[in-house]
Amino acid sequence: VSSNNLEQKVIEQSYSVERPNSESSARVYDLIIKKAKENELSPDLALRIARCESLFRQFNSDGSVLRGKQNPDDVGVFQINEKYHLSRSQALGLDIETTADNISYAMHLMKKEGAKPWTWSKPCWGGENYLKTNA
Repeated sequence: VSSNNLEQKVIEQSYSVERPNSESSARVYDLIIKKAKENELSPDLALRIARCESLFRQFNSDGSVLRGKQNPDDVGVFQINEKYHLSRSQALGLDIETTADNISYAMHLMKKEGAKPWTWSKPCWGGENYLKTNA
């Protein structure tokens, strides 16, 4: 077993969300784990939210930025709402239309507000039940 395969198995065993098979989604998955750990946040909660919001996708198959079906102001991996967060993210020097910055801004929000910005998707990622059992 190569060290890369072993590392992959450890990642898969550590979180309740399975690592995606798609190469691009798997890269997003790994980046979420990295950025959550750097920010001392729960990678598992971040993965659960990102899976619900976008299935770990920043872009559509045609290369355009993924936008919300219910609200087209929601952008990317974490479906960051432009109406509330575009100017705030830009003030931090982040472009939420890029994968890395969308994730970085989501980590910033989670650090400040926990999972509150993703209240609408709570039924999908587990909401209070998840927070109580994984606190």
